[in-house]
Amino acid sequence: MNAASRYQFPTTLTHQRRFCGLTMDEVVVYLPLIGCAIFVNTWIFAPALAVAFVGLRRLKQGKGSSYLLGLAYWCLPTSIMRFFITVLPESFKRYWIA
Repeated sequence: MNAASRYQFPTTLTHQRRFCGLTMDEVVVYLPLIGCAIFVNTWIFAPALAVAFVGLRRLKQGKGSSYLLGLAYWCLPTSIMRFFITVLPESFKRYWIA
């Protein structure tokens, strides 16, 4: 750790790391689609990129990446979520605490 980065603090507590102005959850979706649009077929992957861009923005609606992770946890099958969340129990085994 160099001396300059030691004193850099985020502006807010929910400040996320960004890559080219995008949050990491957006980069994970957009970069493969951009790569496929450039190297494979622009006519197929450019509309898919547009749909992904609008869809992610609509899903997040100003909320952070943790909202997408929680939404995926409750809506996606357990076999898919095992790659992302290994510590938490499966969604069908959770109980609501009132």
